[in-house]
Amino acid sequence: MNDIQLYVMPIEELAARTIMACRALAEDLPVNLLSADAHQHRHIRGLLNDISGDDPAGPRALQSVDLLVDILRAERETETLGYEDVFEGKNDPEYGAAGAVYRHRVLSERGEAIEAWSNKLLHLARMMRVLDARLCGERMVNRRFAG
Repeated sequence: MNDIQLYVMPIEELAARTIMACRALAEDLPVNLLSADAHQHRHIRGLLNDISGDDPAGPRALQSVDLLVDILRAERETETLGYEDVFEGKNDPEYGAAGAVYRHRVLSERGEAIEAWSNKLLHLARMMRVLDARLCGERMVNRRFAG
């Protein structure tokens, strides 16, 4: 689902999808794989409890997602095996290589899993922020026209 769909779908559907995504994350996140130690495991479990509550657009849930993203970002750094240069473009016979060289991070298997879950969390955070903004906008319009 892209960002434009988040803005145009009915707010009730966005809320339901966000709640379902939060609960699915709490159930499916492989905490044992992603956490470095028992202390971090317990901390991640607490964050997941905040995220999977009944208020996915609330400040506590959003803060918990941000903290979880930061934890996974730090763990991803420890799983970086190195970097490799990757060329994107084409080899022009007349002018040589035409394109750009990008630095690509090489991750361990655990690092790849962390990267995938980080991307899912970032998408969930966008959903939560859009829901929050739409709810705030709806409240603002209702107050303005209420009296």
